[in-house]
Amino acid sequence: MMNWKSLVENYLAQKQQLGYSLQSESLYLRSFARYAEQQKEKTAMTVTLALGWANLAPSGSDIAIARRFSILRPFSYYLTDLGYDSVVLPTHYLGPTHRRLPPHIFSQGEIIQLMEATERLYTTNGLRPITMKTLIGLLASTGLRPGEAVRLTVQDVDLSTGKITVNNSKGWKQRLLPLSRSTITALKHYTKIKDKIIAPLHQTGAFFETDYHQPFNIRSADYAFGLLREELRLSVKFNGHYPRLYDLRHTFVCQRITAWYQAGINVDSQLPKLSYYLGHKKVSDTYWYLTAIPELMAFAAKRFHSHWRGDFQ
Repeated sequence: MMNWKSLVENYLAQKQQLGYSLQSESLYLRSFARYAEQQKEKTAMTVTLALGWANLAPSGSDIAIARRFSILRPFSYYLTDLGYDSVVLPTHYLGPTHRRLPPHIFSQGEIIQLMEATERLYTTNGLRPITMKTLIGLLASTGLRPGEAVRLTVQDVDLSTGKITVNNSKGWKQRLLPLSRSTITALKHYTKIKDKIIAPLHQTGAFFETDYHQPFNIRSADYAFGLLREELRLSVKFNGHYPRLYDLRHTFVCQRITAWYQAGINVDSQLPKLSYYLGHKKVSDTYWYLTAIPELMAFAAKRFHSHWRGDFQ
């Protein structure tokens, strides 16, 4: 009788031999195997076991929990094929696993207001305000996923060369991101403040930390962002959803493409570079982040008008 870890590794090996990469799925399934071993469960898939692991989604959102549950479904088929006393997990048991939440595209003024408002977060003389301010600035200037940003370690952030290494991101094992000068300056300032508040010997190795000598996590970041959102009266729902920290990624894409249009740069030729920078495997994934903001719609109308005149005059 094999243990959970062996079953997962054998499953991944068979799928990879068939040509599947399973880069993100492998991380989740190995996490599930560790969880199942800790629960001392026999090697049988149950809805209760799958739910227990799915509910550990870092963000705690319904969509993230449903997605984790659905990832286990093909693996549950594998277990039943091997003859284990397992159930095949039901489809859409927790609802949809993918949806596009209407993003809030932040203006430059709103981003500045958010960063300034962090100075009033509790404790005002502690690490939390500067941690949140630096995190918001990093997300706005790089388009990182919030989860990627909070998982950065000190070793991942090379301020001497001005580059960040993103490990185990969605779809990639690793990618390297160059930073702007202003971003490098802000990150250097953060490390100096952190070293004053927390002695280097007592730091956890995470780049973003709390006053309590713990890595800053996504739940803490989302909670702090909620406080900032309420203070700045950004709590009005947009198409049924509140502005989110993740919307800074959407904002980054829209602002970058707008800047290219304004500079007269061929956007189509730059999109593959932007896709890699964002951690996408396909350019089509980057289109997911485009939103019909007035600036982009104006450029689209201008291009259509030029095309129409060229074809019909």
